[in-house]
Amino acid sequence: MRRLVFLIAFTCGITLQASAEDIDWDASVALNLAAHTEGAEPDFSEKGGQFNLKFVQDSSNYSLTGEGRLRWNAAYNGSDYSEAARDAYEWSADWRELYLATDINDWNVSVGLQQVVWGKADNLRVVDLVNPLDYRDFVLPDLNDYRKPVLMLRGEYFLADWSLQTLYIPFFEPNDFAEPRSEYEYFTIDPALMEIFTLSPENRPGRSFKNGEFGIQLARSFSGLDLNFFALHGWDDNPVYRQIYTLDNNNNVLASLQPEYQRQFMLGAASAYSLGNGLVLRSEFSFIPNSVYMLNIVDVNGGLVEEATLNALVGLDYSWRDWLMSIQLNDRHIDNWNSEFGVLEHEPLFTFSATGQSFSGRLDSRISFAQFINESNEQLIQAKTTWRSDDYWSYSLGADWFSGTMGGVFGQFENQDRIWLKVQRNF
Repeated sequence: MRRLVFLIAFTCGITLQASAEDIDWDASVALNLAAHTEGAEPDFSEKGGQFNLKFVQDSSNYSLTGEGRLRWNAAYNGSDYSEAARDAYEWSADWRELYLATDINDWNVSVGLQQVVWGKADNLRVVDLVNPLDYRDFVLPDLNDYRKPVLMLRGEYFLADWSLQTLYIPFFEPNDFAEPRSEYEYFTIDPALMEIFTLSPENRPGRSFKNGEFGIQLARSFSGLDLNFFALHGWDDNPVYRQIYTLDNNNNVLASLQPEYQRQFMLGAASAYSLGNGLVLRSEFSFIPNSVYMLNIVDVNGGLVEEATLNALVGLDYSWRDWLMSIQLNDRHIDNWNSEFGVLEHEPLFTFSATGQSFSGRLDSRISFAQFINESNEQLIQAKTTWRSDDYWSYSLGADWFSGTMGGVFGQFENQDRIWLKVQRNF
């Protein structure tokens, strides 16, 4: 609620101070309804909506950009979800971005809450590791809708045909996993381990300059070829769980798991090459020499191991009339992997999507399919269509289907297939 009050107060303050310069703003309000199709409780997983306000104020010396979001969901006002889920999701407000930008010499410098998108992938992350994510709705929304903005100092500079982007993030922010007993509670550790261990408070990096995150991107476009190179000295946004063993007063062994976050360094590259005839070949690679993984065995040394990891993606896009079709294949390799690791050495993922417009751009449609190409055969299928009756009103209908093993990434939500409806008014 304090975020909501601050959002309103800040926006009103900016409006009152903008007598000399006009503010360009857009707003929208939407009503959302989502229902389970497989008998999961409650019948409706979403009964609410959201309000978005965007504004840009330009002056001769600076520009101020902001977007705030207020969400509510009455489905959490019941006994089917936990109190923590109700407190977090019945009402919530956040900034999607809020930053000042200005030109200093030949640099464009911005400071504030920002989102930085790296790479060429479609809703997958290989090099796009700058911002953490909010998994309250799992991976069902568009990636831009659940990427978390972070306080950041960013600079952009153009040198001949090259563009340089630098960034510094002073305060670490981890991924936000869904609250316990919420719609998309995601188990980051094997529940069987909790029968052996107790969970200790997490160990989060302190707020200091040396704990900040530094990144750089170098990009250039040639004839039909876009090249990007990346380096990021940051933190893994997902925790690992260190095994800790102590003795009580009766010399009984006490076993606990402490969530902690590890430093990591990433080098990456991305490219997009036009093959002609509507075809574009995309690729991304990232190399992390110091990834930390959990072991699935009892280990008095902490149960953590550091190994180099290579993550790669290749994609092919085809444009036909008003449609864009895309396929992607993503996989990783972990050096010196063995069966004691808590993750698989390879986790190949195939995706397909088709996005298009019809009726003079008034009807948008998208269907997407994701499948892990291994024994689990995990699948997620999504479909949505949006009709814009005019410049103000839009009506969306969609569905999400999960399949796979009960402990799998998608299969754990196999009974939570849903259909949803959204009505939106733009201002």
